[in-house]
Amino acid sequence: MPKNLPLSKILLSLAAVSVLAVAAVGGTFANFTATPTAIASNAFASGTLSMTRSGSGAIFNASAMKIGDSATGTVTITNTGTLAGVYSLSGSTTGSAPLASQLNLKIYKDVDGGTALYDGSLGAISSAALGTFAAGEAHTFYFHVTFPTTGTDAGDNVLQGLSASTTFTWSATQA
Repeated sequence: MPKNLPLSKILLSLAAVSVLAVAAVGGTFANFTATPTAIASNAFASGTLSMTRSGSGAIFNASAMKIGDSATGTVTITNTGTLAGVYSLSGSTTGSAPLASQLNLKIYKDVDGGTALYDGSLGAISSAALGTFAAGEAHTFYFHVTFPTTGTDAGDNVLQGLSASTTFTWSATQA
């Protein structure tokens, strides 16, 4: 081994070794790239929730009713939208409260006289659950209103000449 190397040679040798080390370490990194891939035709569309009813006008109209009379009517509600819906029926009665509370309302779904969706006073109906209708599904609802006796002539006579009117509203929310 040489005895005295000049300091400049030692520093030059260290610098050369450092450059080679940095070059060797720096040369081990690689950058990879890829060509972007596009996937087209990803489509989105909202659905619809809508309904139609059969016929037009009132479901029934009962004038000059007397004790023991009844009135009936039907309506078909169809989900004309593209989404399933949870349907309900609500009623709002105006006019004579004593008459509306005496009239009995029964509503059946799909089978007249089957299990009643509602069986109670016309004046007390607030809402009734009708179930889920798939897109395009239709259901027929049968309405029966009867005018029963109060049990006494005096009670029945109080109801003479009175009138009441009910608005039925079908509603649906997305299932």
